[in-house]
Amino acid sequence: MALPTPGTILVIDDEPSIRRGLAQFLRRDGYRVETAANGRQALAQLHAQPYDVILADLRMPELDGRAFFTVLQQHYPALRQRVIFLTGNGDTANSQAFLAQCGQPWLRKPCPIAVLRRTIQQMLAVAASASPAGCAGPSRRSISRRITP
Repeated sequence: MALPTPGTILVIDDEPSIRRGLAQFLRRDGYRVETAANGRQALAQLHAQPYDVILADLRMPELDGRAFFTVLQQHYPALRQRVIFLTGNGDTANSQAFLAQCGQPWLRKPCPIAVLRRTIQQMLAVAASASPAGCAGPSRRSISRRITP
């Protein structure tokens, strides 16, 4: 019997090397991975299919991570619970306020591969235990914080 694929991941980052590197790493772990250079491209891809996990950079041109998350809240509310933010500037007051308010897990770039892997696995476990309507249960709050190595 073939092993099931662990899930589908959308990587959103404006830096091509980060997109390629994350996609390559995640594919080696067995995930089906698609990429987008900004939130606008990612939203277009969401029309075609949902994703189990969305890794989104916070700062990008055209439609950044914050604006992307706002659109998810309005149009794809179940998917907003599947976002893990990546940021190189999580120390700014605006970034800190947004990350605290949205309640989603976030990782500082670059992050150790083991931490990224563990965060994705936690997100998938929460998604698997969520209600059929895609609403997050009380256990969702257990990973709504900055993930540290």
